[in-house]
Amino acid sequence: MKNKISIIISHYYPDTKDFKNPLLETLKSIDKENLDPKNFEVIIADDGSHYSKSIIDNYSKKIKIKNDSRSIYLAENESLNHFFKKKFVQYDFIKKWIYLPKLKSCMSKSRVLNYAVKKSSFENLLFLDDDNYFISDNSIAHTMQLFNDYNFIVGQIKDNNGRLRKFTSNRVQGTTIAINKKILLDVGGFGEWTEEFSCGIDSDLWIKLFNHYKHNQFNACFTNKISTFDSHSKRWGKYTSLFKDFKLKKKFFELYSCKNYKSKIHNESRNKILWIKNII
Repeated sequence: MKNKISIIISHYYPDTKDFKNPLLETLKSIDKENLDPKNFEVIIADDGSHYSKSIIDNYSKKIKIKNDSRSIYLAENESLNHFFKKKFVQYDFIKKWIYLPKLKSCMSKSRVLNYAVKKSSFENLLFLDDDNYFISDNSIAHTMQLFNDYNFIVGQIKDNNGRLRKFTSNRVQGTTIAINKKILLDVGGFGEWTEEFSCGIDSDLWIKLFNHYKHNQFNACFTNKISTFDSHSKRWGKYTSLFKDFKLKKKFFELYSCKNYKSKIHNESRNKILWIKNII
């Protein structure tokens, strides 16, 4: 199934009228590609959006979280159609909507993403944040083509100041990336421990992938054929706080013996030249 792909979109739209739901623009950019619907699916990984609460009343499956009072709800098929009838607009390529109610004041993005990966139909995965819409042509088609040669694909992001993130940037990203599902599962998926800090999910993933690469030498690339525009500030940011940074650094040291996860000296995964090929 090399020419098939599951697109998993991290989503969180709070109870606000301050800005338009950014997911709409991202879905529109996917729809523009006019892909064969047999070759891809979209899964929404919803970390507690206010308007999605009706899924609790009409869902396909309910998953109790171990040692937790919360449950994850899956809407697909008829329950998903029922949800769409009440909400914005239906795209046939959205096959599953996974919803975790915001009962805890934290970012649960990693937990919802991991469940979305389990429910994905295809071995090739493309991850987007809901506020990252495609600005490159045929982005999904290019992703599927690149999977013939690469197992981990890092796309280019343009920030809302119009600056393109360069290959030489030491930043890590959890959006506009594509990865083979087996590799993602081999490294343990997204770190659900990051819920405690509402931060660190991208750094955790990159460290695990880099450590896996050192032993398995999979192929990774950086490309501008998959480019997105980061259209909004991080809405999850309100769940983070500066005082947690020291504890978060301590946790990265505990897990990975990494003294400073924000530094490419101590966190080599941030130094792309060591393991990712620049194909721009």
